[in-house]
Amino acid sequence: MMNYLYIALLVALTACTCPQHYYVSDTPPLLPQCPHLRYPIRLGLVLGGGGAKGLAHVGVLEEFHHANIPIDIIVGCSAGSIVGALYADNPCTDHLKETLLKLKSRLLIDIDIWQGRYGLCQGRSLRKFLEKNLCSRTFDELQIPLFIVATDLYSSELVTIGGGPIIPAVEASCAIPLVFVPVSLHGRAFVDGGVIDPVPVRVAKYFGAEVIVAVDLRGLLPQTFPTNLFGVAKRSAEITLLWQSESCLTDANVIIRPELGDIGTFDDEYNEQIYNAGRMAARKAIPYIIELLAKQDVCVTPGPQANCSEYHAIEECDSAVQGVELE
Repeated sequence: MMNYLYIALLVALTACTCPQHYYVSDTPPLLPQCPHLRYPIRLGLVLGGGGAKGLAHVGVLEEFHHANIPIDIIVGCSAGSIVGALYADNPCTDHLKETLLKLKSRLLIDIDIWQGRYGLCQGRSLRKFLEKNLCSRTFDELQIPLFIVATDLYSSELVTIGGGPIIPAVEASCAIPLVFVPVSLHGRAFVDGGVIDPVPVRVAKYFGAEVIVAVDLRGLLPQTFPTNLFGVAKRSAEITLLWQSESCLTDANVIIRPELGDIGTFDDEYNEQIYNAGRMAARKAIPYIIELLAKQDVCVTPGPQANCSEYHAIEECDSAVQGVELE
């Protein structure tokens, strides 16, 4: 209860903090042009939002790497935009694990109540992390084409960013309302892409991906009833996200759902468990993904690090196996 009172006090304090201004227009400038895509786009990987649960994406990418699953485009939202940007910049899962597995979410959150009129955090820590760990500075420098979604706070549109500077685009996609201030970029004010579409399958479909694999990080709702008004608000938001995610996944060929239980957005004491959950869920999906790619005349052979017996052993599993949903 004290945590909720503390948050309420912070919110009250921020109402009287230093002014902060956003300049938005009914006709913002056009977004930067996306880099040229090579067609056909055989597989589009969609990485959903989920805060600390985004480490499951690392496990998924590692299993894809071991199985030589080709990734032609990555679409990221919120935590998925961070993992997607790091991997598109340097497609090495060992480097990705080294960078993220020991990371604590509190290191990316810098509360500043005196500048908190629009959010408790200014995003400086997240920006420093991205500046330190990303070699590429613009989308056209990335090794894998990347698209990031954010919510236009003024027009209420889902905006897809695939050109221009990477770091502010990731910041925009991760700007969880109340936690982070909105991000000014390209003449707009952005908040978290998950406000509209936490798993933006529609973007991969728009760009013509023949096989769309979506990683959905929503966990199970706790089997407890709220005990106060903050608990009611929190659970209501979780229910909204649950059903919102379901409707966003309609056009995915494969949905990978790591078994994350009721791990929360900022529960980073479970990093290793979250990462392994991503690996296990991906392993179950890989045989079917290979089958779908074969229909597109894409030959996939396990790489030298892959354990072939694991994939063959799973091939005969029912398509409704827990953790994976097929088209």
